[in-house]
Amino acid sequence: MLQEVGIDPQRAAESQPYQFSGGQCQRISIARSLVLDPTLIICDEPVSALDVSVQAQVLNLLEDLKVKYGLTLIFIAHDLAVVKNISDRVAVMYLGKICEVARSDDLYAAPAHHYTQVLLNSIPVADPRVAALKTAVEGEPPSSVLPPPGCRFHPRFPAADDRCRTEEPMVREISDGHFVACHHPIHGDEVPVKVGQLGDALG
Repeated sequence: MLQEVGIDPQRAAESQPYQFSGGQCQRISIARSLVLDPTLIICDEPVSALDVSVQAQVLNLLEDLKVKYGLTLIFIAHDLAVVKNISDRVAVMYLGKICEVARSDDLYAAPAHHYTQVLLNSIPVADPRVAALKTAVEGEPPSSVLPPPGCRFHPRFPAADDRCRTEEPMVREISDGHFVACHHPIHGDEVPVKVGQLGDALG
């Protein structure tokens, strides 16, 4: 299994833990997960501590293993570029609630939730000719222990109305495979959600 993730077993057997690099440690962690022959692996910030070149190697490894072993990966990360690169579908969360779920390309091309839009606007563009977009949101993040009533994002959404402040938005489909929990989405027409449909969308 170590060979499957690009680690020489003989060298690994002769090494102390501190002698492995960050990328090698992640590869060994992946191998330990695969030993159990899982169908699902939860990857919680698996590349956040690695430099960009090593990140790419680990992400490519995960993609290859996903195909080879028929794995489903739940990938938890804050790096939006990494999320787009690895994900078939993306779920955006705010204070523990799902804001939006869509296929990766759809979500990045046309976000429907205002928080998703703020996140995407915060991605830096490596071009000095491109004007920086306004990414700031008003106010302080609410308490996750005592979240506000209604929509949890409403204290930071300038256009929030009474409905936002009192009624928690339900996740609903606004286009094929694109779900959002917002009373006033950026775009889209509401489509009735069938029982289990959101669960199917999350995979």
